[in-house]
Amino acid sequence: MESNKQPAQPEQQGQTGHDAGDIDSRIDDVVGKKLDPFFQTMNDIKSYFEKSRESCNKLYEEIRSLKTFIESLDLGKKENIAIFVDSQNLYYSARMGYAAKVDYEKLMRLITGKRTLVRAYAYIVQPPDGDVKPFASSLERIGYLVKIKDVRTRSDGSAKANWDMGMALDILGMLDHVDTVALASGDGDFVPLVEFIKGKNRRVEIFSFPENTAYDLKEKADRFVPLEENVILSRDRIVREDPNGKNAS
Repeated sequence: MESNKQPAQPEQQGQTGHDAGDIDSRIDDVVGKKLDPFFQTMNDIKSYFEKSRESCNKLYEEIRSLKTFIESLDLGKKENIAIFVDSQNLYYSARMGYAAKVDYEKLMRLITGKRTLVRAYAYIVQPPDGDVKPFASSLERIGYLVKIKDVRTRSDGSAKANWDMGMALDILGMLDHVDTVALASGDGDFVPLVEFIKGKNRRVEIFSFPENTAYDLKEKADRFVPLEENVILSRDRIVREDPNGKNAS
């Protein structure tokens, strides 16, 4: 009976080894089935981000090209500007500095640039013994809205005529329609007006002859542009417009 029991032990050990190998194989299969989709998902995510990066770079280049194209067309909102010309101030400044007259057409082009001109005012003083109508007509042909004020003679014989208050009222009336106020004058009396305009979130630019411009006016303005020979009326044009040289300014 002893010989019948002993052969059973090796057979049981072999079965145990077979079972262990089978378990390892099953574990590998299970792990493989679980991890393969995971790795595939990670690869898909990687591919997605690579494609997204390429798409973003392409989109960025297209946006940049479109921006450059739009800028080249100059389709953006242009700055609205109104011009206020103190012709008496410019007249004496040009006469003192250049012994010449101002070319108001050049002045308008210089001030306006590529901006949108809403309105341009020119203020003239009518002397007792002169006629400014031809000069006013020439300014109107250029595109200025001309305003004329007579010289008032005081009881003591002195004369007075300035447009400070009238110009201020016109400027205040235009503030809701413009981004920038361009004042062609070097008169320091306009400093409080400049401060008021800036307080209303509007830009103020001063165009005048440097030698005849108040220091405070230049300092308070957002921009000061010195006038020079580029706005001086040529002698040939003076002769063409007025052979006697009396009406050109």
